[in-house]
Amino acid sequence: MNIEKDDPRLTAYVLGELTSDEVKQFEHAIAADTALKMVVKEIERTQVDLFKALGSEEEKLLPRQRAAIMRAARESTGANKIEQLSSYRKASFNVWTWPLAAAVVVIASLFIVTLFPAPKSGNPNGNVATGTNPLLSDEFVAVDHRGDTAKAIGLPLVAGSKSLPQIAQAIRDQRGLPSKTDVRIEELLNAFPLDVKNFVAVWQGCSVGIETIICPWSPSGSLVFIKIRGAKDHASRVSLEYRIDQSSVVSSRLLGYEFEENSRSRRAMPQNMAAGSEILLALWVESKNQELGKLVWSIDESPAPEISLTRDDEREASADSRFASLICGFGLWLREEHPQMIDDALLLGLARQVAGDTLVADRYDFLELVDHAVRVKKSNQEK
Repeated sequence: MNIEKDDPRLTAYVLGELTSDEVKQFEHAIAADTALKMVVKEIERTQVDLFKALGSEEEKLLPRQRAAIMRAARESTGANKIEQLSSYRKASFNVWTWPLAAAVVVIASLFIVTLFPAPKSGNPNGNVATGTNPLLSDEFVAVDHRGDTAKAIGLPLVAGSKSLPQIAQAIRDQRGLPSKTDVRIEELLNAFPLDVKNFVAVWQGCSVGIETIICPWSPSGSLVFIKIRGAKDHASRVSLEYRIDQSSVVSSRLLGYEFEENSRSRRAMPQNMAAGSEILLALWVESKNQELGKLVWSIDESPAPEISLTRDDEREASADSRFASLICGFGLWLREEHPQMIDDALLLGLARQVAGDTLVADRYDFLELVDHAVRVKKSNQEK
């Protein structure tokens, strides 16, 4: 199907006015043509400007994106995936607020990332890792690197599961935002089967996968997603540590895991990882260049080769990393952290970005929850 850049049907496509068959034809043509992608993004930006000009104080999902979400949900029904929807309607999600002052810069970066193709979702059979180390539990305490001379952060291999239901209940049933203490980003990340696409290292049957992308709310920073998988057929003792190169890294933070100001224990300790278990972690790193430090790890006291962390701005972000970014941003928004960076418009911009990917039921439900949370916040502010 040949589509010219001035084809008026492109506007109809953005506004959700095409038939289902036409939408599929347009999506196929646009996916294969970078110039058309840029035109579509420009039309979307124009529509957002029109929303504001017409007096809408709240940036919402565009018609095409809402239609894409609904279509994905219907398709998931045929794949027997929609069954998770009801359980996730009772689940919870984390939100983070981004700054109006930085919105122009950050939204620009969002539309650039939106041009990346959307790989399939992660492994649907993923499980959250469990551990029996007495020093680790659902209340694991990590420590921020900012402002001191620490050179390493021991990374935990466990995550709880309470946060998602608590947040969803507060937003959907109580029509309010959850308590900040109920918002645990690490639990939200591991409530979904998410994978990483850039690099995977295997040692003694276990694996560590890495994906690094530009941080959507801080273009000078990076988000590093780390996926750890235990061996398939036996438990392992795993030690994982993030080593900070202070010549290039300005600050680093492990998202999730409440920080304890009095704690100074940072070195990694061996942790039990059950057979077939896995966990996803997220680091937010601000650096002077693309060198972000390294991961040092061992399996059953056998040191594995170190993994250098770098950011390649030319590499395409996967659909899973974009969704994980939305989760992290949502969590920080709910906790009202870094309000000078994150606002409602940026959060909904991330949601629109994710809406363009192939969605299964739980991701569709999460986008709906994010939209609901922003409307609840606005409604409560107007009272």
